[in-house]
Amino acid sequence: MWSYLLYTLGGAVLALTVGIYGEFLGSMLERLSSDSMDVHSDFDTFWRSADAYRYGRDLYDTGARLDNLNPPLWTVIISPLAFLDTLVAYRVFVQVTVAIVVGYLVWMVRYLEIPGGWASLSTAAALLSAPILGTLALGQIYAFLALGLVAAWILERRRMSVASGLVLGFTIAIKPSLLPLVLWPLVRGRWRHFLATLAGGAGATLFAAVVAGFGTTLAWLRLLTDSPLNTYWDNASLPAATARLFTENQFATNLAELPWTVNVAYGLGLAAIALTAWLARRDESGVGFWALVAASLLAAPIAWHNYLMLLVPGVLVLISCRRYALAFFLLALQVLPPQWPLLWQDGTRLDAIMLTMYCPILLVHWLALLPLRGRKNPGAAED
Repeated sequence: MWSYLLYTLGGAVLALTVGIYGEFLGSMLERLSSDSMDVHSDFDTFWRSADAYRYGRDLYDTGARLDNLNPPLWTVIISPLAFLDTLVAYRVFVQVTVAIVVGYLVWMVRYLEIPGGWASLSTAAALLSAPILGTLALGQIYAFLALGLVAAWILERRRMSVASGLVLGFTIAIKPSLLPLVLWPLVRGRWRHFLATLAGGAGATLFAAVVAGFGTTLAWLRLLTDSPLNTYWDNASLPAATARLFTENQFATNLAELPWTVNVAYGLGLAAIALTAWLARRDESGVGFWALVAASLLAAPIAWHNYLMLLVPGVLVLISCRRYALAFFLLALQVLPPQWPLLWQDGTRLDAIMLTMYCPILLVHWLALLPLRGRKNPGAAED
């Protein structure tokens, strides 16, 4: 019964998508081909920081329209792009991103031995999904994070715990909001894996602090602490959704003025992390790792809708566990274009609810990925 319901819901989402996908895809292709760096705003921010690093200037005071909330390590990684013109660098970045996305999707599909039909469907859905297309248009870093997570997951399942830990720690150092992932080896008592994760993260952070300057790292930390909670409709985290619903903000008329609920949301996010880590301690399917990724996004101050691409590998694990209906429903949610908020701009309290729908989508992914008993252990023959 549940399978039929999920297939029906997924089909309904796809039917809704068909009506607006053509317009969305056309506008997205226009954004990808645009010569304006205002369109590729995230990459413009990153490139300006890389250019500042090249000439020894302040990485976080570059005149960019958006603040660079990433640690100095990310700037060091992409610093070679500063030798190129901004637009040329963006084009190179997009090509590398596409290659990375295709690479880790193929890697997961082959490792999990997913049947051809589902492999084609899931790969096509991922490549046409709103999060991946949006990531390409803005020039965001999520493909690099997803690659690190996939590599850490597969290496651990191949019993290469030290290598897995180093990769995982390095990935966390690039995006510290993924810090709860250190619980993955900890709760399972994988001490070498845990220590390698700490060493990888600490080593990468220290390296960046040395080459970019310890003052730069302190400037980044000050920027984080001074940044208010972003209530933009694309922010799907629990604290952001709560702030949009229960505090005064520029994007929607709030339902009520209850600012204390934001702290409750942070508490619920931490509870989700703790619950997921506890359930993952005896997980053999491997899906618990991806549930912990989802819980980390729920609890973070910022979890843009495009972060959903980090959870696609977890959906592939569900397919390998033969939870086809659930995977189909999640893939349908991934494809849904981000045009929904354009329908809700009337200045009423209903706007706040409808503009917060990305949080339930992230929440559904987390619930779907929670490790449950009876799931098959994918790739067990290779462990």
